[in-house]
This record gives sequence, structure tokens and C-alpha cells, in this order.
Amino acid sequence: MKNSNKYFLILFFASVFLFLLIFLIGDEKVFLFINKRIANPILDFFVLKILTPSFLLIGIYPFSLLFSKKNRKLGIFSLFSGPFCYFIGNLIKPFFGQPRPLDILSARVLGFFHFSPFSFPSTTTMLAFGFALPILFEKSKFGIFFLILAFLVGFSVIYTGFHFPQDVIGGIIFSTLIIFFLNKGYEKLKSKI
Repeated sequence: MKNSNKYFLILFFASVFLFLLIFLIGDEKVFLFINKRIANPILDFFVLKILTPSFLLIGIYPFSLLFSKKNRKLGIFSLFSGPFCYFIGNLIKPFFGQPRPLDILSARVLGFFHFSPFSFPSTTTMLAFGFALPILFEKSKFGIFFLILAFLVGFSVIYTGFHFPQDVIGGIIFSTLIIFFLNKGYEKLKSKI
């Protein structure tokens, strides 16, 4: 994918920087700011009624690419990579064993229940970035919209009380690395065929 190296480096180093910044400020402090301090009925409505349903676009768009001869491979890659990132995230969660904010803090909880007792990394964020990154790497201008939507997924899981900021940033880092290596494998396979 033509833009993958440039976007990979930018996203990876920006995520590592944010991870370190949140570590210095304090994960719980940033979480409580997002989850409680900025909370208000308008933002609750926006996150639950507008933002959450719009997340479907992240999966619908790659599916629609299956019907385009020119972009079918991108659709297949994105539809594979999103669930693959989610699967890997669920495999590694027990190794970190990080409890959810709602289990250790007085967090506001909005929306759907999460089944896993573990918080790190955010598999919801990994799923969103797993769908969005291949689109960004191949169709950068259009992919930026999906990248922003994936970031909003990350914001929403903090705002609704299910994840700490470091869970989200960890999910972004893991997804970025997974997509990068999947892409490299795909490029090698394509050159041999």
C-alpha cells in the first residue's frame, strides 16, 4: 500500500508520545477528566446517539469495496485486518490483566456492557483502527476520515467509562504494528505471485 510507511511512522510515534505523556500526567487523572469533568448531557447524547451508530461506517465502507473491481483487495484486507486486530487484542488482554476503570474507580458508565473483565488494550479501538488503517494507507485523503472516526471510537470508550486512555493508545499502537506487518506480508506475497 503506497502510503503505509509514512503514515505508519507518524501514527506509531505520535501514539508512543501520547502514551508517555499520559503516563507522566497520570492515566487515572486523564480518564477522570474525560469521563467526568467534561461530561454533560449534550456530549452524552452525541457519543451515544450520533457517534456510536456512525462507527458502523468503519465496517460498512470496506464491505462496500468488495463490489468494486478496482478496490476489492483493499476491502478484503480491511475486512480481515479489523477482526484480526480484535482477535489478537482479546488474546493478549489476559497477559496484562488490567481491570476496567469501572471496577477500580467511581466511573460514569454509559452504553453497552463489555464482557471482558480486562481493559488493556482496548479491543474496540483495535477493531476500529484495524478497519481504518488499510484504507488510510491506500486512500490517504479518504482514509483520514476513517482515521478520525477510529480516534473518536477511542475517545468514546474512555468517555463511556470502559477504558483508560492508555488502553486506547495501547490499542492504537498494537493495531498499527499488526496492520504494518500484515501489509508487509501482503506486499511480499503479491510480489511472489
